[in-house]
Amino acid sequence: MKNFMNYDFNINKIAVACFVRAGTGHAVHENRQSHGLAFHTGGEKVYSFSDGRTIAVNPNNVIYLPKHSTYNVASKVVGDCYAINFDIDEEADFSPFALSINNHTSMLEYFRDACKVWYLKKPAFETKCKAELYNVIYTMKNEYFSDYAQKDKRHLIEPAVEYIHEHYTSNRICIDELSGLCGITPEYFRKIFNAVYGVSPVSYINSLRITRARELLETKMYSAREVCFLSGFGDESHFSRKFKKATGLPPSKYN
Repeated sequence: MKNFMNYDFNINKIAVACFVRAGTGHAVHENRQSHGLAFHTGGEKVYSFSDGRTIAVNPNNVIYLPKHSTYNVASKVVGDCYAINFDIDEEADFSPFALSINNHTSMLEYFRDACKVWYLKKPAFETKCKAELYNVIYTMKNEYFSDYAQKDKRHLIEPAVEYIHEHYTSNRICIDELSGLCGITPEYFRKIFNAVYGVSPVSYINSLRITRARELLETKMYSAREVCFLSGFGDESHFSRKFKKATGLPPSKYN
């Protein structure tokens, strides 16, 4: 993992970006033709490589799959994943590894967007896919190189993070309330949150809400107005601006 994280990537080609639905995909892979990163959103899998290494992968894990590697995939619990296969300018040899992602909402967006533009194949889609892959690699490196002391800080703000995930669809979550749950000042809470997750608390909450809004719109069961309030936004114009900034489309035109 260390060699991968210290490498200065120059991506020259995206081979494919795809969504792999639970229960689909190949179990046996021989002599991969490109490097691969896969983000697992559910299930439990074990990757067994020809050199004897095994890697267990759980939800919110990214696994790196080396070029020319041969391996089998066994699903203990089936689950979805997103994958991006790519080539780089130089020949580089990295070992396979899995990394648990803290900022998994942003990671999911990067993979989703890469897969969507690859599927639609609009002008400059390859450039957009490369941009999303760089976002993926940056997020991996950012979390890997975070100071190990952040583990204690992460534990300190856990009550607030749990509260956010349980209540983000409510249209009011205030920093004073979150910091109070942790027994620290709002200023210190913001500082720790940014250090641990790489984004502000407000950005983190909005990312969760946008992800939820996308899921609701994709069902085609709700109007944009209904989705606004069901996903935790209290104002339609604010929701529309945030959604368009995140996806490139207004809610009424999405999907």
